[in-house]
Amino acid sequence: MKFKPILLLLLLKSVQSLASGVDTLKLYYPIDKYELSAENKAKLEGLNKLLADSAAISVTGYADYLGTSNHNIILSRNRAETVKAYLLTLKETFAVSTGGMGAVKSSTEKSVMGEPSNRRVDVIYEVKKPLAMTKPIPVRAPVVPVTKRDSVPARPKQAITVDTTREPASFNARLNNLKDAKVGSSISFEELTFQPGRHFLNPEAVRYLITILKFMQKHTNVTFQIIGHICCEIDGRDGEDYDSGGYVLSVNRAKFIYDYFIEKGIAANRMTYKGVGSTRQKVFPERTERDRYLNRRVEFLITGK
Repeated sequence: MKFKPILLLLLLKSVQSLASGVDTLKLYYPIDKYELSAENKAKLEGLNKLLADSAAISVTGYADYLGTSNHNIILSRNRAETVKAYLLTLKETFAVSTGGMGAVKSSTEKSVMGEPSNRRVDVIYEVKKPLAMTKPIPVRAPVVPVTKRDSVPARPKQAITVDTTREPASFNARLNNLKDAKVGSSISFEELTFQPGRHFLNPEAVRYLITILKFMQKHTNVTFQIIGHICCEIDGRDGEDYDSGGYVLSVNRAKFIYDYFIEKGIAANRMTYKGVGSTRQKVFPERTERDRYLNRRVEFLITGK
């Protein structure tokens, strides 16, 4: 049963194209510790409220490069098993599998402080049931050079579904503020959010993207930067994009909007894009799924008029 957590992770990732996705709760630890802190217990208690009684959960422990190989294997397993034990005190019917992966290979210069982001446990769980999307309109992004930034991996495309439902008045008011906003100001739309671990929009967010597109088509004097954000990470790190691979999730989210606007006729010289990882979280600390939902977003920075 040693490989069960890995197999479960691969299975969960393989069904993401059919479901709205899986999410990962990351729990971080001090050096050489596996006991749960009060903060991590609170995160697990919040997760408990989101999941069905029989939810399948994969818990995988990791360590950084401090310590010997054998020590790190044991430490990572202890971290995972402690999380499992606590989850089962919250709901004994959970189906929890565990594994310890030992030390994560690091490309950074080693120090006596280790690598905080690698001293962790990943708790992987299903967040939503499959959602049907009808009458898809393919978004085929043209090949656009990425300037002044590292290239990003090729990314699958999302189908955009037209929704004629009227947007809330509060959304339209914030959108209209863009035409009067001063250069250097930014506006974040909490309605424009993304699926967990992916650069695809939540289905309910698509109509807001189309409305923003229409605004940009009308107000051709506005130039702007699209800034992508993520949840569930620390120290400003970017997240892994489950669809394309690579830790450039915030960049891919911003580029998804950029490519869609290019496809719909917005001039490339009116806009740029970038990802800022977890450096500018809208909600911190993240205690609920709603907090994480709000942090998976993009914002628009006015660069010229």
